[in-house]
Amino acid sequence: MLAGRAIQVPGDLGLKAGACGSDVCVAWVMPSGQAWYDGARPGMRILSLNGEDARAAVGIQPLREAELLSPSGRSLRANVTVGAIALPWARNCLWLTGALFALLGAVVLVRRPDAPVARLFGMFTGFTSVALAVSPAAGGPHAAWSLVVQYLSLLGLAASLPAFAAAFVGDSRGSRTALRYFWLAGGLLSIGYLTSAFIRPSFYSVVRIGFVVFFVGGIFSALVVLARKALARGSRHSARDARLALSGIACGTLPFVGLSLIPLYAVHKDLVPARLTAVLWGVIPLTFAYAILRHQVLGIRRLVHRGMVHGITTVVTLAVMCLLVVAVDSRVDGILRATNAAWVTAALLALGALLFHVLSRGVRSLVDRFFYPGGVDSGTLLAAMRDDLVGSAQVGEVVASMVTRLRDSLRLEAVILFLGTNAETLRVTASAGSRADETITFVRPRLLETDFGANGLSEMRWNSDVLLIARLETGSRALGFLALGPKERGEIFLREERRLVETVTPILALAIRETSLLSELREVSERLTDAEEAERGRIARDLHDGPLQKAILLGGGAADGMLRDRKGVARELVAELRELCARLRPAILDDLGLVPALEWLLEQTAQGFTVTPRLTLRGMTEDDRLAPGTELALFRVTQEAVSNALKHGHARSIHVSLTRTINGVELSVTDDGNGSAMAGDPMRGLGIPGMRERLRQVGGSVSIASDRRTGTMVSARIPYVVHGEQ
Repeated sequence: MLAGRAIQVPGDLGLKAGACGSDVCVAWVMPSGQAWYDGARPGMRILSLNGEDARAAVGIQPLREAELLSPSGRSLRANVTVGAIALPWARNCLWLTGALFALLGAVVLVRRPDAPVARLFGMFTGFTSVALAVSPAAGGPHAAWSLVVQYLSLLGLAASLPAFAAAFVGDSRGSRTALRYFWLAGGLLSIGYLTSAFIRPSFYSVVRIGFVVFFVGGIFSALVVLARKALARGSRHSARDARLALSGIACGTLPFVGLSLIPLYAVHKDLVPARLTAVLWGVIPLTFAYAILRHQVLGIRRLVHRGMVHGITTVVTLAVMCLLVVAVDSRVDGILRATNAAWVTAALLALGALLFHVLSRGVRSLVDRFFYPGGVDSGTLLAAMRDDLVGSAQVGEVVASMVTRLRDSLRLEAVILFLGTNAETLRVTASAGSRADETITFVRPRLLETDFGANGLSEMRWNSDVLLIARLETGSRALGFLALGPKERGEIFLREERRLVETVTPILALAIRETSLLSELREVSERLTDAEEAERGRIARDLHDGPLQKAILLGGGAADGMLRDRKGVARELVAELRELCARLRPAILDDLGLVPALEWLLEQTAQGFTVTPRLTLRGMTEDDRLAPGTELALFRVTQEAVSNALKHGHARSIHVSLTRTINGVELSVTDDGNGSAMAGDPMRGLGIPGMRERLRQVGGSVSIASDRRTGTMVSARIPYVVHGEQ
């Protein structure tokens, strides 16, 4: 827009006149401006301005003609002429080429915002599009801003192209030092140019030589980097990508450099007009667009997705509405316009905004209907998931069916269900989709570091694809994660699909929770039956091997000579029976309460093992009693935790803490073992399920934290109930 305006207004020579004695001289001249190329330099005497005597015409703007006197005494004439590059067809071709660069760079940045190579490519295309957009203003009647912008954008182009080429072939680390020097040289040239443009124009004679060397060096450096990769014996795909990039950049830049730029700066005349060779730069975005579409260059599987199509249609709709508002506003005339011009304009803008809102929604619906048929039917999906919950009680079947339905409904290439909340327990429970395995490999190491929003969702970039990660939780308890994506054909998740995932995730978490509880309860029941039979067998063996044999002896089953001390045998029999009764259910628990029973348990542990147990009471004394079921549950949890700490954790010290709070009683059993006291699958054996089931019966809960360095901590919480109350 600014370039077009500069062409429409009268041109300017790009010089300023000032007094030098009794004469008028050139005080300042714009580097690379019209007067500069016609030979004007600071200090030259001005004979006439716009055909009038210089002394009488000082202050006339804009200046379109000046007659100068060179130091050698030769007369020079500087004129504003509209070059061929400012012709409409040439200007439109350059703008179209710049638009191709801008569009491709924007698409790549949208698809790969996290990739350095994409950001460097966006920088290169951005500088190129700006340089092409302002070139008509710089080539014809121009303003100083167009020359400055064009020069700086060309410097940025030359600096970013080698960096992009190095990142493209994966050699950014090896060439980092060279790139830093290259960027430093570009910065120095920028400073030198700005100095010549605004402070000392004569310095531009040196800067322009450095600019040509820098620009040509940047392009050839990029071509060399790409050529080395294209000819190297490595990955076939990377070599192919390098050849495509090399061919596109070479075909686009070499004609401009060899036929226009170097001759123009060397002999002040190009061999082929720059308006033609500059248009050939359009080969670069076209080549990269082809490489992305056919070979997924830059890791982009699809160049344009539905979100970008919606964005483009929205912009087009907005432009159409603006044109309609301007057209209607220009035709409103008469008394209404004369008396209420501001109100008429405001009303037209409000009407345009309303129409834009309605039309944009309509256009989006039409695009979805014709180009993206087959939307997500949330009602059908939810009904099917309800049937899954009702039709099966097996957690594996329910979860696998729901995961498959999500994949089919959202058209996903992978859906993975992770259960667990830390690195030790995180595992894949169900997966579906053609890219499930590679998605698991990518997601697993990053899953625990993901930050979730208030809705429990988070996005994860994978090259040009987007993955949607949902947190599975019921209430305050975290269960795991659900990873969805990539979508088929490189599409993105739409707003309706995100809302559907927000709705489905709690249902899936609840299904996992409830079916897990049912499955766990069923297995606990089966194992309790087996444990009951095993306990009966153990009691029978204990009675047979000890007390029964002594009872036989006391009953006369042996000769009097073999039984010298009947009282001693009787005492041993009583002791063994008491020990057996204590193992089954310690009488101290019923007689004295939980605290004495825990003290007795830790004393027995200290006598039988080389371990140092310790009991801490907070808010409780030995005389405090709880409900019988509560005391038994806490005693059994402590017994199981201590047993596991000794057998599996190999602990040397055990700390049991019993705390009374306002809301209940908290028990914690902490050991300094190797963290394996509660390791393994919690559904194997009776330890953890038994604890959970006992506490659930009295309204409590249990949590377990295990670490190889700090040991294991079992925490149980039960609502406080006074003995005798329920």
